[in-house]
Amino acid sequence: MKKVEKIIIATLFVLAICFKTGFAQTALPDSTLTDTLPAYDDNIKAADLSQARPFPYPKMNPANVRLYAKVWRIIDLTDTANAILTIPGHSLMESILKGIAKGKLTPYMSNDYKKKLNAKQAKERFADSVLVPKFDKDGNQVSSKMVLNEFNPDVITKFRIEEDVFFDKQRGRVDVRIIGLAPMMSIGSSAGLPANMSNTPAFWLYFPQLRYALIQEDVSDADKGIFNITLDDVFMQHKFSASLVKEFSPSGSQTEQLDPGSPEALKIEQKLNELRKNIWKNPKGIDDKKIARVNDTKKEATP
Repeated sequence: MKKVEKIIIATLFVLAICFKTGFAQTALPDSTLTDTLPAYDDNIKAADLSQARPFPYPKMNPANVRLYAKVWRIIDLTDTANAILTIPGHSLMESILKGIAKGKLTPYMSNDYKKKLNAKQAKERFADSVLVPKFDKDGNQVSSKMVLNEFNPDVITKFRIEEDVFFDKQRGRVDVRIIGLAPMMSIGSSAGLPANMSNTPAFWLYFPQLRYALIQEDVSDADKGIFNITLDDVFMQHKFSASLVKEFSPSGSQTEQLDPGSPEALKIEQKLNELRKNIWKNPKGIDDKKIARVNDTKKEATP
């Protein structure tokens, strides 16, 4: 009898322990049960554009291309239409400086893209210098030296772009392709100069190479309804405002430096716009209505 009682007591003891353990497991906080699941925030990350590459230009056969004009334009960052180029941390000038510092972007002295500048030379083109005196231990000035001030990218508010306007017969369209871009620096002694001559290119960048730096700058802005767009997209889709300031035609004619928005500049803009619209119109002296009537007459004469 005592043996049976011991077995019953032992069984009840084991059952009590199992019940207690099971209750403890069900009482564990939810976080313990979900620790093995990926956090929701892990799926919300900024796109990594460090390895992004720009899409190539459409292939062209030089025999099918006719150059109509080479034009230069000014991009003014103070224009609100160009605000997308001034986003802190992803601005156009910051993108250029990062590319030059990494050695992946080559600045050139001029738009013939022959004489190269290194990163230090490029940066020094912008930096203002100041004369700093040197004193001895007694406080007497013994000499002085020129020291460069720290460059602030925000002081660059204008860029010049060089574009080719051409007709691609194979694709059947008038196209515009950016060839180069230059940040503009102020001329120190520009007091007596006209407004359109008070700035000059600090250096030139070959745009096809610059695209590799621009595509790594995400300028999306959900508040403005702008999604999945980089600085490369901004330029390739011409989502910026620029004013024509100079034109050169293959015939050799070249305009002087023009004021943005001047009657002469607007006249050239109108000429280029009409070129795009009228490229497929009949040659001068050909009346398409007369052609249609001749064809109709031939059809009527056919028995």
